[in-house]
Amino acid sequence: MNIKSGFVRVLTIFAFAIAICSSSQAAQPSSTDSGRLVVQRSPTVGNNVFLRLSIDGEVHNIGPGSRYDEPISAGHHVLIVDTPTNEHQPTSMSLTVDPGQTYAFTATRGSDQGVSLLRSGRTP
Repeated sequence: MNIKSGFVRVLTIFAFAIAICSSSQAAQPSSTDSGRLVVQRSPTVGNNVFLRLSIDGEVHNIGPGSRYDEPISAGHHVLIVDTPTNEHQPTSMSLTVDPGQTYAFTATRGSDQGVSLLRSGRTP
């Protein structure tokens, strides 16, 4: 390998690294036009159960010992929470997000074994 081909190879790798970094930064909404959504799991959900959190149709799986904690764009959203084994109607709710605000919920299993989102009193 000569110096010229080595330089081209290093330059190509560097260009890919920059492209990856800039694309991941562009996908993150700024704090001025977004809020924050946090969904925690209650122990009543179970240890072997994944939660399915749908935000405007985009599904996020929340495994045992995990939580959803991500920026969410300002405006109106529809949240749906469910489990793969739930035989009940999934819980659906509307949420209007104001910029800079945090919205915290706890996903819990009710006495009817359905899963619901309860607004958390404190922000994690």
